[in-house]
Amino acid sequence: MTHKSGLKRAEREAQAAQARAAAAEILLPEEAGYVEAEGMEATYQFKQHDLKAAVDINTARSIFNFSLPELGPYCIDFSRNGRWLTLGGRKGHLALVDTLRMDVVMEVQLRDTIRDVCALHSHAFTAVAQSKYVYIYDDQGAEVHALRQHSQPQRLSFLPYHFLLASIGRGAVLRYTDVSIGTLVSEHNTHLGPCDALAQNPRNAVLHAGHSNGVVTLWSPSMGKPLVRMLAHRGPLSSLAVDPTGNYMVTAGHDARVRVWDLRTYTELHHYFARAAPSSMDISQRGLLALGFGCHATVWRDAIATKARAPYLRHDFADGARVERLRFRPYEDALGCGHASGYATLLVPGAGEPNFDTFAANPFETRKQRREGEVKALLDKLGPETIMLDPAAVATVDADPEALRGELRALQEAADARPKAAPRAKNKMRGRNKIGKKVAKKQANVVDAGVAKRREKVAKAKEAAREAQAGAQRARDAEGAPGALAKFYT
Repeated sequence: MTHKSGLKRAEREAQAAQARAAAAEILLPEEAGYVEAEGMEATYQFKQHDLKAAVDINTARSIFNFSLPELGPYCIDFSRNGRWLTLGGRKGHLALVDTLRMDVVMEVQLRDTIRDVCALHSHAFTAVAQSKYVYIYDDQGAEVHALRQHSQPQRLSFLPYHFLLASIGRGAVLRYTDVSIGTLVSEHNTHLGPCDALAQNPRNAVLHAGHSNGVVTLWSPSMGKPLVRMLAHRGPLSSLAVDPTGNYMVTAGHDARVRVWDLRTYTELHHYFARAAPSSMDISQRGLLALGFGCHATVWRDAIATKARAPYLRHDFADGARVERLRFRPYEDALGCGHASGYATLLVPGAGEPNFDTFAANPFETRKQRREGEVKALLDKLGPETIMLDPAAVATVDADPEALRGELRALQEAADARPKAAPRAKNKMRGRNKIGKKVAKKQANVVDAGVAKRREKVAKAKEAAREAQAGAQRARDAEGAPGALAKFYT
């Protein structure tokens, strides 16, 4: 090999190595960044305009506000990929926003009270809890379905892997509807009063409902009774949330306390005191806890598994706008806040997951990918019976089924060989039953000296009573007879 050919080969290898390095760099996982304070500073002292000035253009562009003081307060919800934002005003204003292109896709006035909104499996469908029933609208604002079985709804929740839409409200009845076929799967009456807090466990799809008596119940559509029932607060619950790992639950009540629970042991880890009863809360993909009470919104870092001393970030809304709903935007460092005067986006560094799986949720998916993803999701749809506390128990196989069958057979043989006790007849006083008749027949056929003496005594008593009755009758007849006939009655 000549020197010239060796140089060409080395050059080709260097170019190939650069190409492989560039391709591998794309696959490298990114790390989430947080705000760090210097010296005596505290992170909760940073304002939103300070954070916005320190981020890149794309992140700053995703921070936007809507001023709609006449149609609020607003409840909000994001799609699974974080691209589509649904806004629902209490006075009937419904809107769908594409946060990637900053475009209002749909806006309609329903002329009815909106209590909650929920994004379904696709941005083209949105479930809205109105004054009487739950309605489903498409991305053009047209009504697609009216779920009249869901009466007086207060809160909605969608299970994406099961295609189940759940609602609960003033009637304290939890209902599940399969949106893929449009049928009611199950309904459970909780018998615990109105419910204003509903959240799902991302790990096992179990729904957590917070009731007005301070009780939190865990529900599955295949069970008529709650899987778990626990007393979380002494008063009504205002909000609750479950972390992405499914191991912790955070509840807030009207007693202005925020409690953190371990769902593995169902015990309280610690609690916080709030200025007022939190109206909404949410937990981000990275475990940040957002609380909204009054016109304030606070974000806590490392406050679930351990107890935090101070909040991570804090924001006060102008004009005293009351916070209605808080939702972290998936895969973005942003917190959506629906309040009485409209909508606002808060920048929260470290909230979103920096590495997303395009097969699960792709914020940049095309129309073709969206259609294919919907078909695949329908093919992979799970049944309602797979919702349970331990998802690892689904589709498990016994390691040694033959040994298990042998044990069951041995237990059955032992039960068959056990001597059976003679049935004991019950001595019931009311009669008219099979056992009582059998006892009476058996006793009637038994004759001994005692029975004969009792029968003779009863017969004599009856004869004496009959003679006494006949004598009394003759005396009455003699008294009423004429004097000429009185001699015939003596």
